[in-house]
Amino acid sequence: MAATFNEQFDQHGVWRREFALRLKLLSEWLKDHDLRDAAIEERLRRLEGQMRSDKVMVAFVAEFSRGKSELINAIFFAGYKRRIMPASAGRTTMCPTELGYDAEVPPCLRLLPIETRLQTQPLMEWRMVPEKWHRVDLDVNDPAQLAQAFEKVSEVRHVTLEEARALGFWHDDTPEDNPMVGSDGMVEVPRWRHALINIAHPLLKQGLVILDTPGLNAIGAEPELTVNLIPQAHAVVFILAADTGVTKSDLAIWREHLIAEDDGDAASRLVVLNKIDTMWDALSTPAQV
Repeated sequence: MAATFNEQFDQHGVWRREFALRLKLLSEWLKDHDLRDAAIEERLRRLEGQMRSDKVMVAFVAEFSRGKSELINAIFFAGYKRRIMPASAGRTTMCPTELGYDAEVPPCLRLLPIETRLQTQPLMEWRMVPEKWHRVDLDVNDPAQLAQAFEKVSEVRHVTLEEARALGFWHDDTPEDNPMVGSDGMVEVPRWRHALINIAHPLLKQGLVILDTPGLNAIGAEPELTVNLIPQAHAVVFILAADTGVTKSDLAIWREHLIAEDDGDAASRLVVLNKIDTMWDALSTPAQV
């Protein structure tokens, strides 16, 4: 029987620790035998960097109002006894948000302005330019400060139709997918293109990276999600809500972004039925629920 994701993740953590130890022992052995020159030291540094950057990414994907952010709160931030990731009625996650851990970076939230979409550089290149990101330092011992900082992933701005078109949020050939135009003629778009949260959660310290994605419109609007981030994720958790069932937009996400007829990675696509608590009713029998 194939190993479960939990077993594979545990094995990955063991491998990382063993590799780091062997790399350290090799470096010490080379030094003791006067075999460690500048070229070898540089190679060892590169291997150490590759080991640190080797992560296991799990993408959480859902249409808005499916309880995705609440699920992430329950899994990763239950110890704070309050909501940390913004979660309320309607759409709260306006930009793709990665939760991970880098020991060389202090706890912080980094936000890439949406205006970077006007330039040709892909997201991977923007990661290498930290000064272009807006940074908010985090106090991991202050739940209120964390929650206030994470509210920034919900921020929006209002732009003209021309700006929305240039940013990729308005398409004349598919008007049914365009956002609503306000009475002032302005269009609401996300303030940020991407968010990176660096926090020392035990699972994240083992190399796990969580990708919290926005709803259908944002998935279609951000090419990096469909071309790179979601396809490269080691596992995708697709979340449905018990109170809405499977809707047309849910099916669109599944068919257009998550699965293919000849998909050999179908086993890594997990479907979760969320909000089951909304079905509980004191007047209904367990069988009815």
